[in-house]
Amino acid sequence: MLKLNPKNIFYILLYAIPNTILSFGIIYVINNVLAGNKSFYNEYVPFIFVWSIIFTYLINITFQRWLNKYVFNILYENEKKLFDKILKAPLLTLEKHGSQRLYTAMNDLRTFSTLPFAVTHTITSILMIILGVGYMFTLSAISATIVIGLIILVAGCYFIVMQAMSKKVAILRGNNDQYYGYVRDLINGFKELKLSLSRRENIMKKYLAPNRDASEELDFEINYVFLSINLISQYGLYLVIAAILFGLPALGFLESEDVIAYVVVILFLSGPINNIINLQQTYTRISVANRRIKNFAKDFQIDEKSERTENVINVYEDTLLKTLTFKNVCFSYKNDDEEKAFELGPIDLKINSGDVLFIVGGNGSGKSTFINILTGLYEPTKGNILLNGEEISIKNELQNSITTVFTNNHLFANNYDDYELENNLEYQSLLKTMKLDSVVTDDKEESARRSFSKGQSKRMSMIFALLEKKPILILDEWAADQDPHFRKYFYEELIPKFKREGKTIIAVTHDDAYFHHADRIVKFDSGKIVKDVKTKEEMLATETLW
Repeated sequence: MLKLNPKNIFYILLYAIPNTILSFGIIYVINNVLAGNKSFYNEYVPFIFVWSIIFTYLINITFQRWLNKYVFNILYENEKKLFDKILKAPLLTLEKHGSQRLYTAMNDLRTFSTLPFAVTHTITSILMIILGVGYMFTLSAISATIVIGLIILVAGCYFIVMQAMSKKVAILRGNNDQYYGYVRDLINGFKELKLSLSRRENIMKKYLAPNRDASEELDFEINYVFLSINLISQYGLYLVIAAILFGLPALGFLESEDVIAYVVVILFLSGPINNIINLQQTYTRISVANRRIKNFAKDFQIDEKSERTENVINVYEDTLLKTLTFKNVCFSYKNDDEEKAFELGPIDLKINSGDVLFIVGGNGSGKSTFINILTGLYEPTKGNILLNGEEISIKNELQNSITTVFTNNHLFANNYDDYELENNLEYQSLLKTMKLDSVVTDDKEESARRSFSKGQSKRMSMIFALLEKKPILILDEWAADQDPHFRKYFYEELIPKFKREGKTIIAVTHDDAYFHHADRIVKFDSGKIVKDVKTKEEMLATETLW
């Protein structure tokens, strides 16, 4: 979140004070020349006037360069912090709040970046008004008091309406949160929407259109009110000038020779006054954005333990895996009312180095939850995980030994890993192993990251996983998208090959015809392990597992 520290405030004041004095000096010269004050005018006045303009310009252009550099630096630094917070957040947090929160947080951050400009114009405008009002008091204290009262009256109406608008701005932001969720559904579920007329009509008529209609009405109302209030401030100024031209002289509060001075000062101060009035709109939006960014930071808050684990060096890379043991491990999902919606465990399981372990079970049995705990994406709510007989205190210890291909695998558009594909003989060999050498004919990054069929995409993800050279390979229903020939090849040739190379393989699968290629079959049901079968010691019968 963007903040102004005392040093920045000092720089703003360092700019604002001389800029205000010089600007007021310009209006002071104009006022006296227009009034025909002969005692004021001499041969040096034109030079003083011109140099005041030049110095004011130089001060402004220098300060604006610093301010722009400062704002953009802070803005982009905060965007990086935003992504860093997302990357450090637990998977459950992202699943709970949705990716649309990130999009709206970025928009809010952009709004918040206008704060330095708003503060600068506010300080400058206030200083200018103070000098102008002080000058009016030297001419007529009563007239100055009346004029200030009229200005406060106009500004007060503006602030009251603006305060009422802040709630509607917050509602509009909430609508945009929902809108980004609908857009995500539209993009990610485009094929499903194209296949169903009723689904397309429902997402448009029941969700997108009502959301946009409500937002349009709110957006129009908010901007119309802002426009109306701006016009009130403009025409309110005309009423103040009318009071100076006709009312105050008629009441005997203002001498006729001072009317010009008052009008010139008011016209000059109209800019600063309008700045302060109009900046209320900016402050309202900043206030709403500030609350939302705070809520975002709170929702994606990382505890100190998690923060430490994210900064741990890969301590396990050079340690050989011997055993991985789950002792009384439990995990529970909670709904919005903090009630348990699903519970996994207690899980007691020991995995030895070089094991080929198949995880089976029906939908909702707990397989995916177990994989998320195994990979460190979920933190167990109870129990211990032991690596080579020692309790894991840092999740990186386990994650640094695991590579995974999830069922909804994703091929990154860029290479974020530590290996290179170009001139990589192992990569070229793996392309042949995975029967992709006729599809990917060179070793360029763009060739490996283009659009593939689902089965080919998973094969490419497997290649990337193997290039990480980690001892544990986790495959989440990897073979489900392969054709029958390659599925047979995977179970009968690839798995034995990976085992010979020292990989520990944990695969979620439903392919019961190939269960005999595993060392063990672990079946989940209702969040618990109900069977743990060693295939080498007893003949497998499908009915023993289902």
